[in-house]
Amino acid sequence: MPAPVDPWTAFLTWFQTIIIPDWNGLFALLPILVIVGVVGPMLSLLAVYWIYVLATNRRGRTHVEDPLPVPAPELADGSYDFPPNAPYCPTHNLIYPATTRDCPIDGRELQVRCPVDNSVRVASQQTCRTCGTRYELGAALAPIVVTRRGAPPAGGAAIA
Repeated sequence: MPAPVDPWTAFLTWFQTIIIPDWNGLFALLPILVIVGVVGPMLSLLAVYWIYVLATNRRGRTHVEDPLPVPAPELADGSYDFPPNAPYCPTHNLIYPATTRDCPIDGRELQVRCPVDNSVRVASQQTCRTCGTRYELGAALAPIVVTRRGAPPAGGAAIA
């Protein structure tokens, strides 16, 4: 028959494990404690921030379009002033973006005025026949128009 254990001795034995811990066991748990204590909260905060951004992000819908043609300015004598190195339609007196080669209204080829000698050539021709200057329309970054699709309902977005 086993000898009865004194309660005071049992308490001191248990208390000794708290005061004098097993250091080898604690060092073996250190990587787990680092993961749980440092990486876990960081991932939790990252997840909370990600949910916050998704909840508050206003997902605007945009559409990229080419710029629209603009009417050429009219001079005092009734003629039109077409800027150099910009395609234009002399029939409709419209100035088009640099990437346009044909008039979308009647399908005719657009014309371009040379900035060096003011001679007129067609937009698809890249070399001026008079001065020999070579130009490529639309090679530089042409401006783009960003339009918003849809609109808030009547009365403002607060109703939606």
